[in-house]
Amino acid sequence: MDLVMMRGKDAVCDSLEVAEHFGKRHDKLIFEIERKYTGLIGKGCAQNGGDPFFMKSTYIHEQNGKRYPKYYMNRNGFTLLVMGFTGKEAIAWKMKYIEAFNKMEY
Repeated sequence: MDLVMMRGKDAVCDSLEVAEHFGKRHDKLIFEIERKYTGLIGKGCAQNGGDPFFMKSTYIHEQNGKRYPKYYMNRNGFTLLVMGFTGKEAIAWKMKYIEAFNKMEY
């Protein structure tokens, strides 16, 4: 299980993994990203020195073969998104992701 991966020169994680590990429905997580962080999606985000926090992508669902949206997020996007997640299990997963980002960026 790779929590963080390299996508080009950027260490990122994806919304499917985040939803799974934090016990969230992926469609609700996508809605939250698009509602709260619209200005941080895509290229040229001034808030991140020109780099996006969230990069929209798609995946093909195993069961029905349909294409659905997902997001890749860098450390900053991940931090913003999960900052509000609470509980012991959420804290444990936050720490695992932080460690994974540190290793991948090193």
